[in-house]
Amino acid sequence: MRKIIAIGSIALDDVETPYGERKGAVGGSLTYFSYAASIFSEVALVGVVGKDFPQEILAELKEKGCCLEGVEVKEGRSFRWAGVYRKGMEDPETLKTELGLFQEFDPYPPESYKETEILYLGNLSPSLQKSLLSRINYKIVAMDTMNHWIQNNREELLEILPEIDILFINRQEAEMLSGETGSFPSCLKLLEYGPKTVVVKRGEGGAIMCREKDVAAIPAYPVSKVIDPTGAGDSFAGGFLGALSSGRNYRQALAVGVAVSSFSVESFSIDRLRGITLKDVEARLQKIRELVSF
Repeated sequence: MRKIIAIGSIALDDVETPYGERKGAVGGSLTYFSYAASIFSEVALVGVVGKDFPQEILAELKEKGCCLEGVEVKEGRSFRWAGVYRKGMEDPETLKTELGLFQEFDPYPPESYKETEILYLGNLSPSLQKSLLSRINYKIVAMDTMNHWIQNNREELLEILPEIDILFINRQEAEMLSGETGSFPSCLKLLEYGPKTVVVKRGEGGAIMCREKDVAAIPAYPVSKVIDPTGAGDSFAGGFLGALSSGRNYRQALAVGVAVSSFSVESFSIDRLRGITLKDVEARLQKIRELVSF
């Protein structure tokens, strides 16, 4: 049985922020998630890339203990995205989206991926997320979503939520889907839609988690320069589920998610995530403990 199976996009990004720009940066929800989760646990990836994607990144993921049996490398272009983060903006202005091979992404995981402790469904269409639930046996299933699916596929999204154990969603999306104002009211409302756990990612506000009999909130780790927010949410999810897979409880996983995502924003692309260790994360967790001590 696999520890974690993660399904999502592997991409190349053109990103501009107030601190500079990067062309052809390695990105994608699955990429950020896997670098974060692999600090704590084994991860089996399901995705697709073109021959234009840097092979050294796939080799590095293997070295970190990730299984790439479910990643197809095909003729064609990888998913590409371009965006700009203006000063003070939490969400980017999208300049270009080219789905490439990801446009027809409808994976049937290999035989060795039939069972897993945790299944993570990245930012995919709700219909594809639902179909994937029947293709893999899992103990816990977690998913992410985005404003595009909330606006255009709301009914499909609401239909899948009762089958989900953990929903990751950012503050703006939580308000949009719930119709409430504020992270906590939105979190409570979304819990009524069926998922067992709702985690609202709040950027500089940290994160809040609502479960049936538990509410927890963790402040953000103070980062002096947010160089590139791209992938912070996916890094959060990777840290959270990696920690959960390694035996930590939900509250501890929430803190780990906050800590890991704070590394992600300190550089463009996956540059910072590539080098951090469990020791680095533990040091940052201790700083977060000190923040809430009084």
